[in-house]
Amino acid sequence: MEELHPIFTKDPDDWMQYVYKKVSILTDDDVEHVGLVFTVDPVSETFVLVNFEDSKTTVDLITSHCISAVRILSEDIETYKSQLDTLFRPKSEKELTFEEMKQRQNIVRMWLLKNRLPVEITGANEEFLTIADALVIQPPYGAGNCVSTNEIILGKIQGLIKNMPADQQEW
Repeated sequence: MEELHPIFTKDPDDWMQYVYKKVSILTDDDVEHVGLVFTVDPVSETFVLVNFEDSKTTVDLITSHCISAVRILSEDIETYKSQLDTLFRPKSEKELTFEEMKQRQNIVRMWLLKNRLPVEITGANEEFLTIADALVIQPPYGAGNCVSTNEIILGKIQGLIKNMPADQQEW
């Protein structure tokens, strides 16, 4: 009988016990890797270690075939969780003031109107741009902030926003 892959036999909690914690991983060649565990891939059993040093972030992938031991050095999850959760995310809209956000909303709205799309300002605080009840653009009004169940419409509007000229005078 064929042996099952560990993905089918190992409990996910076994991997989750390492996430957000500082660990030491010893490899077969006696090299110690110390870092914060961002995630563990359950299929390849690869650890993604992150280190924040002197405003420089490093990411190391430690594959399972070379791991001989894993030891938890710090279980203080809250210290590292927020840093790790924002690691691969774009800069948030919190850097924009209310006026800048409204200006960006107006620029995107004018661009969509110029392209003959029926765009309306909606939401309790007038924070959303809605196109024909088929798509909603949320702050900060970039291509990645479009929400729609229709993939064709979503792709077209995202393309329009991505190709919007930076200089309004070029319109």
